[in-house]
Formats: sequence, structure tokens, C-alpha cells
Amino acid sequence: MKTQILFIGKEFRINDAFTEYVRRQTLRHVDSIHAATYLDDNDKNLFLYISKAIEEYRNLLIVTTPLSYPATGKIVATLFEDNLVAKENFLVPSKAHKVEPNSFAISKDATTINVLRTEPGQTLPSILLEIPSESTYFYIFGLEKERIVESIYPIAKSYDVGLILTQETPEMYKLFAYQKKFGDLAMFVQNAKLMLPQNLVVARNIFEYIIERFSALHRTVTFAESCTGGLLASMLTKVPGSSNIFHGSLVTYANEMKSAWLGVKEDTLRTFGAVSEETVEEMLRGALKVADADYAIAISGIAGPGGATPTKPVGTVVVGCRSKEEEIIRTMHFRGDRNYIQYQAAMYGVRLLFEVGKEDLF
Repeated sequence: MKTQILFIGKEFRINDAFTEYVRRQTLRHVDSIHAATYLDDNDKNLFLYISKAIEEYRNLLIVTTPLSYPATGKIVATLFEDNLVAKENFLVPSKAHKVEPNSFAISKDATTINVLRTEPGQTLPSILLEIPSESTYFYIFGLEKERIVESIYPIAKSYDVGLILTQETPEMYKLFAYQKKFGDLAMFVQNAKLMLPQNLVVARNIFEYIIERFSALHRTVTFAESCTGGLLASMLTKVPGSSNIFHGSLVTYANEMKSAWLGVKEDTLRTFGAVSEETVEEMLRGALKVADADYAIAISGIAGPGGATPTKPVGTVVVGCRSKEEEIIRTMHFRGDRNYIQYQAAMYGVRLLFEVGKEDLF
């Protein structure tokens, strides 16, 4: 189901935080966003853009400002050979099948168009696109791509299900499964879980899944982050319900903070360095002690572009996870720019959490 977001208004071009908010809310209603286009309020090609998008996409979300909405509303009505009427205190096409304050949806053949009137700093109006029932997401842990393809793809073929596979971090993959014309998605999901019971979870957002599982089991988690600068904590706390399992964590960027806050020995830092398995082991123990949590993840590395040494190039990151009974620490070598290395490192901490906490998470 192809979806496009069409932003109409100059300020949307420069307000990344608000447009990301729109994207997040949209992804609650559609399986993926295929394109996002930005147009000015009075773009002379506005009619052409909208008519072309209606032909190409199954879902079209048009986000307008109060300034750009009148022209956009008229164009949509014209394309549907319709006129505008007053509903919910604004003008909408009379053929709109759903109308809520500052939002209306209208359909043509297999395409649904949802137009929003909004502006930065305000709560987004209701998105009226339909939530698809013919697709789902998985996360697969602890397997290489070849093994996933060998085990899952034949099942998908037998149930006429399409797959899109991508790596989040080494040995952690995200899989999108969608039902084709004669497919049986439910049977595919059931058999995939039977095939990989200790490697696969059904979830769109892995942090939502962790929160749900740990909340039910009354488990808690904490983090000790260095080169990721609190990214892991940020990703977890973006999800409602995170307070049930997360009481806090420590960002110990400087060595002095690793010692003062986590109890990492100065001798360990001098002898092995901050980016070492020995240091991360002490970070894990300190984090568990400070937070009195069930699980801890610790990360220390070189995200770049500077800071490399002959033996520790940019992308060298030590990641560890510890419970009260088990501990795993690995030295990884990630590629990419600073932000992408940080992301992969944070997600590798999640990957290790699923290995250490397999009894609670699978």
C-alpha cells in the first residue's frame, strides 16, 4: 500500500521536528511512507502534483497550513467534480466520507486522500487513513541474513506473502511482511514463529515490545552510555509506558564520570582505555548497582569523525549487556557517519538484551 505525504507550506521545508511528528503519527495508520514532497503555499504546479499523486498512490496525506488550505481544498474538490460545504467549522468537499476538526478524507477508486489543516506548535488533527490489516513487522535476532532467507522465505512463498528485509545492526534484522492477492498472512506469521521461536518477535517498534514484555513481568532496565550520548535512553523513553520499566540511566561521556558515577576503576581506564571490554564490564556492574535494575546495557566507543587510534579506528564500539546472572560484552566495528554509528551501537545493545534476556523476551 503506497503512501505519500504532501506538505504544502513554506515553513514545512525548514521545520524538521514538526514534519517528523507528522511522519510518526502517519506510521500509526499505514505500513510505510514511500515519499514525502514539499511544496510552497502558492506553487503554480499544485493542481498537477495533487492529481498525479492521486493516480500513483493508494494513500495520500496532504498537510496544509491555514494559508495553503483554501487553495488545496478547492483543488481536491475540483478533482472529484465536487463543491465545498461547511462541516466541523471549515470547508470540505461534500463527498468527503470522514470529517473531523481540521481533517477530512475522501476516496476515489482505490485511493484515499486525507487533508489536514494544521501548523507547527499545534496538536496534529486526526489522521483518517485506514490502518492496513494485510501487513506486519518482525524483528529477528541472532541470525545472519543467509539463514533468515533460507528459513523464512520459502514459508512466505508458500503462503503468497511478500517480504522486505533490512539490517538494523549486526544479527538484528527488521522484516516487513505483506499479503499478496491470494496470500495468507496469518498462517505465515504462525509458521514463521514456529520456525524461529527463540529468534523472532512480531513488533513494529522494538521498544514498544520491550516495554510490554518487561511491564508484564515487572522487569527493569538501565543504561550506561558514552559514545551514544543517551541515544538509547531517548529511543526508549519516546514510547509511552517506558516509566514502567525504566527509572533512569547515566551518560558518562568523560572518564571522570565513568569513575565517579559508575565506579569504573581509574587503573582500568589507564591500562585498557575507555573503549575496552574491561571498562564496559565495570560500567555494566556500576549501572546495575546504581539503578538496582534487572538488566543493564553499556556502550563505549569511537563514533568519529575524530578520536581514532591505530588499534581502534572510527566505528570501534564496545557494547555489553548484563543481568544478575549473565553477561555478554562484544567489540564491534560499525561503518557510517557519526550518527549512523551511534544508532547501530544503540541497537546492538538492544540485540544483546534479547540474547541475555531471552527467557523474558521470547
